[in-house]
Amino acid sequence: MTFRRRAPAILILITTVIVSAMSYFVHELTDVMVESAEASSFKLMRAVLTDVLADNEEAALVRAELISSLPAVRKAFAKRDRTALLDECKDMFAEQQEKYGMDEAQFHLPPGVSFLRLHEPGKFGDDESGARPMLVDVIKNKMHRKGVVLNSRGVSVTSIVPMEDMDGKPNGSFEMGLDLAPVLDEIKKAYAIEASVYIDEKKLREVAVDLKGDVLSEKNRVGKYIRFYATHTDLSSMLIKDTDVDVAEPRSYDRIANGATWGVQLVPLYDYANHQIGVFALARDFSEVTAMEGRSKVWQILASVFAIVLLAGAILIVIRGMLLRPLASLNERMAALAAGDATKPADDPATYCEELRDLAENYERLRAGKSS
Repeated sequence: MTFRRRAPAILILITTVIVSAMSYFVHELTDVMVESAEASSFKLMRAVLTDVLADNEEAALVRAELISSLPAVRKAFAKRDRTALLDECKDMFAEQQEKYGMDEAQFHLPPGVSFLRLHEPGKFGDDESGARPMLVDVIKNKMHRKGVVLNSRGVSVTSIVPMEDMDGKPNGSFEMGLDLAPVLDEIKKAYAIEASVYIDEKKLREVAVDLKGDVLSEKNRVGKYIRFYATHTDLSSMLIKDTDVDVAEPRSYDRIANGATWGVQLVPLYDYANHQIGVFALARDFSEVTAMEGRSKVWQILASVFAIVLLAGAILIVIRGMLLRPLASLNERMAALAAGDATKPADDPATYCEELRDLAENYERLRAGKSS
């Protein structure tokens, strides 16, 4: 193979390899950046869930402590005067419901007997100590507790504080909380995150004896869990399957649903005593990120092809225009000179590169010798 073909081919091949290697590096870097962006999104989703739950638990605790510390409330509870206690608390509870979403409040007698439900005054006297370990813990140890718990109506974010009579002696407890559904709705509204919660079916059936609706039905069964609530039921059905939901530690993955790519973050749900009772599932639309990744890779390919073509053209222009053509011209004149024809002068030295300029000057000296 001649230099005319070999040199450009080698240089173009080297250029192609280098550009391809750089493109691969950029491709991998893009993947890393996308993975990092998704990891940050998953981390944010977990942080949002933790913060929203903590805020609601703290809000319930503050309100429970405030109401339970009122002298009139303590006095009526100490006298076991249900009517007076209801009269004293019903307006306060209605205000807490309207302004802060607190939808359940209850006074208990030791060891866990319901004395007054402000959200359902007509129901009282049932012993919840067997199904409410958090309640028993508060009454027994005289310390407040807070967390996500199972109760007779389902799942709620609850805080329970010990009660004292007018002499400071423990005589029961007071609890405030809100259903978990509005908490998940809050997450969706504030952060555009679809949220759902899955509760261990066995535990839910044992405790949530007053659960209304068709929550405990086949359509909501996901593995050993029941989908207690979802901000988007159809979407959650597509994103979270039986094999996904049974987790003991946070897990994240991507899944396509309704033509969009969703990032799904699963977070185990623990009660106040750190016993797992279910799983939270958070989902966020990652379509924009994946679309940007796709567009980026297309542009990378186009840029690589353009760079290879451009550099190959430059190589051909440089080698052929600056080296091979002037060299061919000098070779033609050398051949004529060797045949005895000294009439052809070299081209203007300015048209040659520096390395060929010496060769042209030597040709002129030979031609001058022949002419003389």
